[in-house]
Amino acid sequence: MRNLVVATVALVVGLSAGLAGAGEINPAFFGTWKLNTEKSKADTGQTPKSQTVTLAPHGDRFVVTFEVDNGDGTKTRTTRTAALDGKDVVVEGISNPAAREAYTSIDDRTIQRVVKLNGQIRNTLKLTVAPDGKTVATISTGTGADGNPFRATSVLDKQ
Repeated sequence: MRNLVVATVALVVGLSAGLAGAGEINPAFFGTWKLNTEKSKADTGQTPKSQTVTLAPHGDRFVVTFEVDNGDGTKTRTTRTAALDGKDVVVEGISNPAAREAYTSIDDRTIQRVVKLNGQIRNTLKLTVAPDGKTVATISTGTGADGNPFRATSVLDKQ
């Protein structure tokens, strides 16, 4: 479940982060997105009960806020403001202050986010927005906190 949450967060953040500036981001990336739990899965763990991601331009940067109901009685809210330059950014509200995220653009519709822990890459997320801008699909691969590899796919629907 936690891996899918990380993957989904990466998805939305990655959508906007990979391009050179917020002004260059495909407008389809901005707005509010909701996790489609029926179309999302993790090879290990479970999907969250619900997740809402809000992505907004902020000058030549962007702000992403994630609100997650983990389904076990816990809820999390994280926010980050990132430049679109591939440099590490801090995530506010995350439980591990050593975690960083960096974003790059693969093409107009695909973004890559890399999550590092103590400088080591732990997760790579590729996010692709649909041509109609109504959904985002993500594939997240990496190593979980337990040291085991994981793979998760998520679909978010634009609200």
